[in-house]
Amino acid sequence: MTETPAPAAEEKAKSPTSLWAELGPTVAFILTYTLMGRFLPEGEGAFSSDKAIFWATGALMASTAYVIAYKLMKKERIPPMLILTGSVVGFFGVLTIALQQEAFAYIKPTIINSLFAIILLGGLAFGRNFWKMMLEHAFQLPDHAWNVLTFRWGLFFVFLALLNEFLWRYFCPLPESPLTLLGLHLVPSEPYSLFGIEMGSRDMEHVWAWMKLGNFFIVTAFMVANLPFTMKHWEGSDLPKASD
Repeated sequence: MTETPAPAAEEKAKSPTSLWAELGPTVAFILTYTLMGRFLPEGEGAFSSDKAIFWATGALMASTAYVIAYKLMKKERIPPMLILTGSVVGFFGVLTIALQQEAFAYIKPTIINSLFAIILLGGLAFGRNFWKMMLEHAFQLPDHAWNVLTFRWGLFFVFLALLNEFLWRYFCPLPESPLTLLGLHLVPSEPYSLFGIEMGSRDMEHVWAWMKLGNFFIVTAFMVANLPFTMKHWEGSDLPKASD
């Protein structure tokens, strides 16, 4: 979808409309960022290449809102992941544009994936399988299989959050002043060293931006990797059972 696509490979079918809904906001962000950054002049004005990240954030917010509105008009079920993602995209998008602070856009994928991880792993810890609650309408699995998949996806979201943190801290420039939110010191203003790697000294924001599309393929690869286990335990499937 926006930051992290829903597990499409674990549903019965994936329609072109559903694929567009998941990938569309990401494509809107990348296209806007690339076009604004490549063809507009440098400067401080609103229509300058230096403001590409803010225009791209606005495109991401608008396209995500459009996907949700489209599903509402079609009276389609809105996945809980889309609701959560849309809420975080909207909140941090407003902060990014209103405060003209790029760092809010950088940390947004970290927040989204961390929330998914907390919900899934925290739910397991308290005996609630939210992955099953979201996806059992699509197919039937025994409880132990749901628990395994939920644990895998929870750890995977942790990986995505850590990946985003490394990418933006390594490639993106740091803000002029430290970024704080609700009293938490989130982003420093000076380059620093982490495990011997210098962070915050590069101005390669475009690498981080294009990794939004890269994440889509990473998630797809993870879904495919889990298909053998899913098909082995899918109680309603007529397909041959695969080994783990």
